[in-house]
Amino acid sequence: MKKVIIDCDPGHDDAIALLLALHSEEIQVLGVTTVAGNSELENTRRNARKILDYAGATDIDVYSGCERPLMRDLYRLTGAIIHGEDGLGGPHIPDPVIPIKDEHAVDFIIRTLKESDSKAILIPTGPLTNIATAFIKAPEIKEKVEKIIIMGGAVWDPGNITSAAEFNIYVDPEAAKIVFASGCETYLVTLDVTMKAEFFEDDIEELRAQGDKISVIVAELLDFFANTHLEHFGVKSCPIHDALCVGILLDEDLIGFEHTYLDVSVNDPLTLGETVADLWDITGKDKNCYVSKTVDRDKFVDMIKTYMKKTYKSKK
Repeated sequence: MKKVIIDCDPGHDDAIALLLALHSEEIQVLGVTTVAGNSELENTRRNARKILDYAGATDIDVYSGCERPLMRDLYRLTGAIIHGEDGLGGPHIPDPVIPIKDEHAVDFIIRTLKESDSKAILIPTGPLTNIATAFIKAPEIKEKVEKIIIMGGAVWDPGNITSAAEFNIYVDPEAAKIVFASGCETYLVTLDVTMKAEFFEDDIEELRAQGDKISVIVAELLDFFANTHLEHFGVKSCPIHDALCVGILLDEDLIGFEHTYLDVSVNDPLTLGETVADLWDITGKDKNCYVSKTVDRDKFVDMIKTYMKKTYKSKK
């Protein structure tokens, strides 16, 4: 059983990543931590709880984390133009019943890793503020991290918030720089592959036709997500960026990676948040990151359809 902590900022793709992890028999979600990113913290912590409630996963605790980046104000546009004003636009999902936990997300991450009798996997799908803060506050916990699977960055293709930078890394580049320098085994699922793992209208309709509660709500979430992509990018399709981070735990052949040295631009306004990969070994620095390079779109689409039909079963 793979033990994971999902650190997220729901967000349509974060929501589907949560559902994919919940419906997997191979993954035990130790807890969900939330961060400001796609929307303000008030929204992301509510949206995470709404998804867990809707899926019947009321035994999984949600912890509220950092409301702003380490050294900057929260990027004011957030993800509202793509995800809606509350971060999870589209279908009506009832307000959550489960309360937010009193413990701060950073303290939960530290405590859980320290107390665990085995290593755990961190899956951050938003800005890396919570993870970096935990590493700063308790650097010894890095020894209890099996791996970190991050959604963020762009290496071969342009960014999606500037030509150089992807949104999650751009929002808190200093936090990203700390995490990539942590020494933990790190996998970066970049726009280079997530934008090639799109759901098209036919895929969404096939998901809806499955008829079960979760498949239908996911199809409705994707309706909204695809329509915002149509409005802003001219194509009615949508990537489910964050779910790929969970998907590679279910099928290691889903994404192909290249091992390289990677750093983050934090000082130059022109390239702020750029994930700079030393693909030709020019620097001679030790390789610190597995960067995504290829993805099997058909396999991913089939995975989402298959797992959304499942129901949540507690693993506690």
